[in-house]
Amino acid sequence: MTLVDLRSDLLSRPTPAMIEAMMRAAGEPTHFGLREDPRQLELEKRAADLLGQEDALLFPTCTMANQVALMLLTRPGDTVAAPRDVHIVTSEANAPAILGGVHVEFVPGDSPMPPLAAWQAIVCRRGDTQNAPVTMFALENSHYRAGGAVVNAGATAALADVARENGIKLMIDGARLFDAAVALDAAPRDLAGHADAVSISLNKSLGVPNGAMLAASRVLIERALVLRQRLGGGLRPTGILAAAGLVAIADWRFLAQDQRRARTLAQGLGRLAGLEVIAPATNIVVVAIRAPDLTPPELCTRLAAHGVLALPFGDDRIRFVIYRGIADAGVEQTISAMSNSLRGT
Repeated sequence: MTLVDLRSDLLSRPTPAMIEAMMRAAGEPTHFGLREDPRQLELEKRAADLLGQEDALLFPTCTMANQVALMLLTRPGDTVAAPRDVHIVTSEANAPAILGGVHVEFVPGDSPMPPLAAWQAIVCRRGDTQNAPVTMFALENSHYRAGGAVVNAGATAALADVARENGIKLMIDGARLFDAAVALDAAPRDLAGHADAVSISLNKSLGVPNGAMLAASRVLIERALVLRQRLGGGLRPTGILAAAGLVAIADWRFLAQDQRRARTLAQGLGRLAGLEVIAPATNIVVVAIRAPDLTPPELCTRLAAHGVLALPFGDDRIRFVIYRGIADAGVEQTISAMSNSLRGT
């Protein structure tokens, strides 16, 4: 039985072109400085250009990049306003409070983008002697907990205008920003260029073994270099990872294939009784279980017996994530496994 692991796109594997590039880099001299390796410098330049920013810095993980962005754009005691269930709150071990000393307040309204009036209301009612001011807005695009929902360039620009009018910084957790760009048929810079800082993951769908980028102004990236070192992120040598990263960001449009397969999976699952499928915006497929007395953990256990791994995603939902390495056959196997699992066979 073939195993189809759809728990996360962080399971993506490097492509043959990435492996070849990493092997070439492994055979060349390494570099001592934190920003000396020519491949790292080229990756940082290309990432900054893609994202509409002045400069960028390589990080070990997107979580670290996010937390450095928070520390760059806020002070301890500040409030960060964000849509519900953003990754910096749900999946980063309370780092905003522990490392940055900031409080994250959810903006009322649906994720990934509450209405502008809700953002403005939070700004207006904070900032007195008893309520810390909002000094940063934080978006996540695409929004992981909202099933890969995306924020378009117009909405991002409008929020950036509100931020500037109120002296507030804007950060974008763009771990899956390239997925959003493909879904919206937009250039990454159109989604990221309005932000004061934006992170991207090189892992996840892009397939680099690990790594992330933080892009911002040159002044902020100079400070980010110090903060990254303080947090233990001054990785060296960097040439092998950077070599894979250069291949990955040159080929980001391949994510359209993942999204096509996600739509095919959603359509197939939508034909099965006992499920309600949320139409995927990107590469994440979320299904609500409508079969009586069947819980997400139980359904995931049944699927695993048929060679498909998925994750419980709330009280009545499970989640599938498509990434490069999941072929059409894997999608068909998942649909068949779900059909059998719902019947209890």
